[in-house]
Amino acid sequence: MGGRTQGRQEDRCFSQGSFDITYDDGDLHYHDSFVGFSDFCGQEHVTHKNEPIWSMVYYGYLLQPAKFTGDEAVTILKNALSKMYDEHRFLGGFYYAEGPYEYRDMNFGDHKRFNGVEKIFKSGEMVYELIYCGGMVRK
Repeated sequence: MGGRTQGRQEDRCFSQGSFDITYDDGDLHYHDSFVGFSDFCGQEHVTHKNEPIWSMVYYGYLLQPAKFTGDEAVTILKNALSKMYDEHRFLGGFYYAEGPYEYRDMNFGDHKRFNGVEKIFKSGEMVYELIYCGGMVRK
C-alpha cells in the first residue's frame, strides 16, 4: 500500500489467541491476523471503503526447531522482506543471503491470483518453510 508514512498502524488482538496488525491509509485498510509463533497460520486482507478487495492466507513452520528458532526466523524474514519491499515489489521471486542464512521466495501468478512458497536455509540446510496463496476478491 502506498503512503505508508501517512497511514496509521496498530497492533491489537481481534480474536482469542491471535496477533493482529492493522494499517489504515485513507479509504484503504490492511489487516494481518495470525496465530502461533514457531509454527503459525494467518490471513491478510485489504479493504477499500470497507469492501474487501484482496486477501492472502499463509502457513509457516520450522522444520528443525533444534537448529533454527522462531526468533531467528523473525530476524531473517524481517531483513529479507524489508529488502524486497525496498525494491517496491511483492511477487516475482526473491533471493536474500545473510551470513549462514539464505531466504528464497518462489511464486506463480500476479497480485490478482497467486501462490508461492518461501524457504530459509541455514548453512545449506532447509530449516523453515511457508506456503501462501491469495489474490483479488469480489462479491
